[in-house]
Amino acid sequence: MSAPLDVLFLIRSLHLGGAERQLTLLVLAMHAAGHRVRVATFYDGGAFERDLNQAGVPVLSLHKSGRWDVLPFFWRLVCLLRQENPKIVHGYLPMSNVLLWLARYFAPACKLVWGVRVSDFDPSQYGWMGRLESWLETRLACFPDLIICNSWKGLSLVRHRGFPESNTVCVPNGIDTRRFRSDPLSGARIRKQWGIAPECFVFGLMGRLDPVKNHPGFITAAARLAAEFSELNFVCVGPGPDVYRQHLQALANAAGLSARMIFPGACHDMPSAYNALDVFVSASLSEGSPNVLGEAMACGVQVISTDVGDAAWLMADYGEIVPPGNVDALYLAMRQMYLQRALPRKNPHERIIEVFDLTFLEQRTVTLLSELSGVK
Repeated sequence: MSAPLDVLFLIRSLHLGGAERQLTLLVLAMHAAGHRVRVATFYDGGAFERDLNQAGVPVLSLHKSGRWDVLPFFWRLVCLLRQENPKIVHGYLPMSNVLLWLARYFAPACKLVWGVRVSDFDPSQYGWMGRLESWLETRLACFPDLIICNSWKGLSLVRHRGFPESNTVCVPNGIDTRRFRSDPLSGARIRKQWGIAPECFVFGLMGRLDPVKNHPGFITAAARLAAEFSELNFVCVGPGPDVYRQHLQALANAAGLSARMIFPGACHDMPSAYNALDVFVSASLSEGSPNVLGEAMACGVQVISTDVGDAAWLMADYGEIVPPGNVDALYLAMRQMYLQRALPRKNPHERIIEVFDLTFLEQRTVTLLSELSGVK
């Protein structure tokens, strides 16, 4: 093992989310390997904060009170960097990246690493703030000492945007295959909680309730299938604003799915939730390196995904790929998967072991950070 690293990570929060999950997995693995790691957050709380605390990893909240808590919040960040004096600071997502670039000028010298977690998204989907963050990140990309993308497609796209090729690299996400594995009994338990009979065939979409995940497209395809086959059920698992959840439920009800599609909200036992599915569906309009797709595959669940980010590379020939935003193609893929349910298929767990195992994420990141800091 190389000499211990000294790294402070910065992220908006540790609530349920793909980037938050990946950061937690990486930090826990580095902590277990003996590196000095801690995580600073804009806001308090979150399920992953509890996981880090239980493992003994310091979580340092900057107690941001809201969007307009700007200068006091920024000064707290500078003071934290001065107090902790890390050798490396590592941002996750655009605003953390930009803030660390600026704060570094007021704090002791350290290496700056950016974490880029998306690929082909449209920043306008997130309003003026999304456009501003994307613009700033692109204009400032020449300043970090290292930029780590979590998808090969993301790497290609940010280089095309003007990110420097010399220090912009890809480290794909990792999946904890000891936790995410086939477990039919846990899946049956979750189905019972959802009120879905064991004999039903279940399609599920996992992920936060956000327009980029394209729940409406999934609902439309599901409604067409439900009109043909009475034994199908559908589930959308994930956190999100109540207003948007109510909007999606209204769409499902209007499509005739009121008794066949459920929205159970956030789930803290995701391995069991994946095991409750017959087919996992990702209808996303944009992704980087999709965590939920890899987790479902690690659980041995058959998968369908839109061709976004690294989904096609990750799936290889272990699932069905469809164009993003094409509801007809999504419906046909779901229909085919159901009609061919009795045919033998390769276990997608094998693919995750090959390319997405957590060990690769930790080892590759540690190697890059060690090279950056001169640690041997």
